[in-house]
Amino acid sequence: MWEALRYPIRGDYGEKAVIAAWLCVFVHAIALPLVALVPLLGYAGTLLARGSEPEPPSFLERSVLVRGLTASVLTIGYGIVPVGAALVAVQLFLGAGEPPDQDQALFLLAGSTTVLVLLAGYAYVLPIALANTVREGSLRAGFTDLIGVAGHAAYFVGWASGAVIFLLGVAIAGTLVDLGGIFTVVGSLVGAYATLASSRRIARGYAAVR
Repeated sequence: MWEALRYPIRGDYGEKAVIAAWLCVFVHAIALPLVALVPLLGYAGTLLARGSEPEPPSFLERSVLVRGLTASVLTIGYGIVPVGAALVAVQLFLGAGEPPDQDQALFLLAGSTTVLVLLAGYAYVLPIALANTVREGSLRAGFTDLIGVAGHAAYFVGWASGAVIFLLGVAIAGTLVDLGGIFTVVGSLVGAYATLASSRRIARGYAAVR
């Protein structure tokens, strides 16, 4: 994990990549929600596919934006089912209008558990899809050969530790951004750095399988 935390600032391109990622998150926070994250998503996909390389690649490659658009398609495509299920569950819960009886409570519990499993599966498989797409240079690769990687212990360990880095970083970043002012700048940096570090940690697990 410590290797992943040091990784974003290594090499000739490390610091520039951190600054570029920082700008993406900052613009996302203040002006262009989600749209500004497309290049960062493309760069994250590049990192995921290059887990065996010791230093981060350049963020300013032309292919980063193209990969970002491809990664956005994959992210949306894989997210339709879990996000749709989450929306249905929320609608059912809010639409009750009164405290649920025992049978309804059990149904809501089962539904919410199913949604959590779907969301966890989405988060677990998506990095493999992004890495496969960058590695093979094909959108189709993002929908194939997932099980072999997903079922490997090395990938699970890398993903689990990477998820911890990402979730902790995003939680801290969100808190800082909500404070506004200079904290928005600092929070954006924390969020960007956490994204790069977590991508690296997951990439190491992916590379161990590939």
